[in-house]
Amino acid sequence: MACGEGVTSEDSLPRSSGDIAEAVEDSIPDVRIPPLRELMGRVSPARDSAFAPIPPELCSRDGMLLRREARDAFMHMHEAAAAEGISLTALSATRTFGHQASIWNRKWNGAQRMGMAPVDRALDILRFSSMPGSSRHHWGTDVDMHSLDPADFEQGEGARTLAWLRTHAEDFGFVEVYTPDAGRSGYQPEAWHWSYAPLSVPFLKALNEASPDEKRAVFEGFDGAFLADSVDILGRYVNGVSAEAEGR
Repeated sequence: MACGEGVTSEDSLPRSSGDIAEAVEDSIPDVRIPPLRELMGRVSPARDSAFAPIPPELCSRDGMLLRREARDAFMHMHEAAAAEGISLTALSATRTFGHQASIWNRKWNGAQRMGMAPVDRALDILRFSSMPGSSRHHWGTDVDMHSLDPADFEQGEGARTLAWLRTHAEDFGFVEVYTPDAGRSGYQPEAWHWSYAPLSVPFLKALNEASPDEKRAVFEGFDGAFLADSVDILGRYVNGVSAEAEGR
């Protein structure tokens, strides 16, 4: 499937950042919390009307979707950034449980980790990759942009992109998730990973309020699944986010 069928038709898009941000805020309906299994990746976004394709010209590859409200906000943000010479190319968006499991299993079985004890292998992967069932990309609210290499954000175009995002992204509802804060647990900083907070904050709250037994039942069907509790995947990683991503 193509990344998108084309840009959603609109008579006109607002041109100032303030007007665009107001349009995004006004378009958000009351938040519907998906079932727990959906939040933990058991979802088929291509067949779910709650999701919408990102237009192909905004993506690095075909097939990217976000929840409709997040997709619309991303399009507005992309337009505002482009007007200032910043390109917010989407590199990754919604991922199903199966997609995340393929990433995880490939890394689990990689030659460079074959000599590690299982828990050390899991912790090494968890520096930058989520355990299936725990990824925010399951939610359809989070998008990776520009580059997946931390060094690319230290100078030049990447530094300018990050500076723009840290100044303007919140105007469109997006917040940086894995910030370089000393007190934050879990994943390494990811300058590329931004989340649509009007949806993701209540989704995180709902996930935290769900039954522990229900959540544990999702962690099966991939290599090292038995380690979910040992590495404190829910406390240390799912909740190892910035204050803004937590809604504080």
